[in-house]
Amino acid sequence: MIKGHLQGFNSTVHPLSGLANPENLPSTRMSTPTISTFITSVVLQPIIVAITSAVLSSLLSYEIAGRLDWRPITVCVTCDILAVAVDHLKDQEVAISARGAAVMKRFAPLFHLARIFLGLNVLLLVVAFWRSPPKMTLIAVAFAAPAFLWATPLHFSRIGTVVNRFVLANDEEGEVEYDSPKAPFIIKRVPGMKAIFDGIIRGCGIFFVVNSALQLSWQSTYNAPPWMIMETVIWSTVNRTCHCIMTDVRDYDEDVKTGVPTIPVLLGSALKTRMVLSVVQAAVMMAFLRNPFIVGSSSFAIALVWILGKDSPKVYFRLSLHSQTIFIVLYAVMLAFDLL
Repeated sequence: MIKGHLQGFNSTVHPLSGLANPENLPSTRMSTPTISTFITSVVLQPIIVAITSAVLSSLLSYEIAGRLDWRPITVCVTCDILAVAVDHLKDQEVAISARGAAVMKRFAPLFHLARIFLGLNVLLLVVAFWRSPPKMTLIAVAFAAPAFLWATPLHFSRIGTVVNRFVLANDEEGEVEYDSPKAPFIIKRVPGMKAIFDGIIRGCGIFFVVNSALQLSWQSTYNAPPWMIMETVIWSTVNRTCHCIMTDVRDYDEDVKTGVPTIPVLLGSALKTRMVLSVVQAAVMMAFLRNPFIVGSSSFAIALVWILGKDSPKVYFRLSLHSQTIFIVLYAVMLAFDLL
């Protein structure tokens, strides 16, 4: 039945131009989604992003305890998939529903499959939480919350109103003062917040999740040369932050026109942004010269800063996304074949 619906799909719709999740590589260019673009957006892109967390959490688990612990790795991967996929699914649902009931009906099997995909990830996440210490669950929730609330309007003024109602509920002479409606706070509208949150979540957050699951001190006695735990955390945080800023360089011209306060826009030019990114990556490389994998990753990232631009195909920016992953995998391969 689902196959019949998919084969009968002939309509196309325009998606939303802004994607809120920090793990996503947004583009303000409008495109025309089909079955393949829907699946790419809701399923494949979240998996591609989650691979970075899978590789980094695996490395940290090995650095800390000398083994791969499936629990924190599963938590990091499923949280990544859920945060990105839910955001993309909302965008697709809003855009497609705006085209009318007939188009929405044609996409119904895809939405059903997408929700099954999300449900399976939720199930894996729950199992991982169930088998993990409560401390790890709390830490994971704390670091994942900003990603899930990325584009959610937060009405802090309503909290004060609720408190006033509660306090003055039994006061006969008390009168509740109602504040005039205020614009809600949205995390993604804060200048530079996307890059900062992405760096903290994927750098520091993954470390704390892995460390709390293993219930070991970050100053582990296990030795995994040439890696050091704090070097890996700093490198990861900087790498993820710089990657997010790189995606904003791609959309610099359109962000200037629409007034989106990204870091490149705040700096005033894409050239200045490239220079800042190069200096930051070079500083990390010089600080950790003893580790050839960090040096290689930082050098690769600097090269991509100057090679990729607004006319580069979006898929090429996946190289920036995985500039860290590539060298961690290289380390794993060399370790497996006793080449270190």
